[in-house]
Amino acid sequence: MEVGVVAKRVVGAALRSQDRLPLHEVIPLSTPLALFIDTGNACNLKCSFCPTGDKDLLYKVGRMANAMSFDFFRKIISDLQQFDKKIKIINLYKDGEPLINRHFPEMVQELKAAQVAEKITTKTNGLLINDKTCERLSKCGLDEIGISVIAPHAEGYLRVAGVKIDYESFLFNIEDFYNRRGHCKIYIKMADAGFSQVEIEKFYHDFENKCDYIAIENLHGWSMSDIKDFTLGTEKKSFDGIVLTPKIACPWPFYEMGINSNGSVGLCNDDWAHKTLIGDLMKESLKDIWNGLRMFSMRKMHLEGRRCENEACANCYYITCSPDNIDSQREDILNKLARMPYT
Repeated sequence: MEVGVVAKRVVGAALRSQDRLPLHEVIPLSTPLALFIDTGNACNLKCSFCPTGDKDLLYKVGRMANAMSFDFFRKIISDLQQFDKKIKIINLYKDGEPLINRHFPEMVQELKAAQVAEKITTKTNGLLINDKTCERLSKCGLDEIGISVIAPHAEGYLRVAGVKIDYESFLFNIEDFYNRRGHCKIYIKMADAGFSQVEIEKFYHDFENKCDYIAIENLHGWSMSDIKDFTLGTEKKSFDGIVLTPKIACPWPFYEMGINSNGSVGLCNDDWAHKTLIGDLMKESLKDIWNGLRMFSMRKMHLEGRRCENEACANCYYITCSPDNIDSQREDILNKLARMPYT
């Protein structure tokens, strides 16, 4: 590593809100701008601020753990080739830890080779990055990888995530990946689960020479935020520095979808309980789902101010974090959508 090189400290929003299109002007979209694909919805951590870390909560909503098969992932790639444009960004993560799927690097390789996306990213807790996986990850074709550090010491991992780790080995593996990453950009962040300023500075000290960008993010709520306080009682903020803005209509169903590891498709990446399902890729194509009547009905529900009718959307914290706001254009967008044919 070049001596003295450190990551650029950023606010997460600065990375996520670049070159955004005026959404109300481009709706309806023939091709989604973004997709989240969950290669596996289980996790090796039990973070207190994450729904996937709460087994009792997952049992309550009926979400079973599973991993996506490679054959089914190839079916998704085939479906993506039916769209008339490339997806701007495909995020290979959603509910779980993506690297739990042993085929993950090869999935990225095939997705990259298909040339169906302008950018391919993932987000991981990084604990499965080691000497065996580093080479495969660094050469698979990822454009960006986000690494979510849980705490700047082993004690914090035990307290927040319920696991014992070898923190020094973790640091070594992340640095090793950074040195072998190729063109892949690395964004490392830590959610502030009540850490002291000393701990925050230790995080920067430990990681800012092992990545391209680094940030402290806030804890945020999820969909169905009435079922549990995922912010752990902290001050209500957006996770990445965007001002929290209450909204009538959620912008996400108009430009993205979330593909769950079991093949079901929902409105967004934040629907951890799978309550906004609009299709099943085991039976339908992704293009038909995007242009389908169920998707239209969900969009119409939001535009008409009826999101309270959906269990996930009614009490969604995440909607307030969106950098887009289409509330003032709801009627115009609804008129545009009403003229579209639906399958």
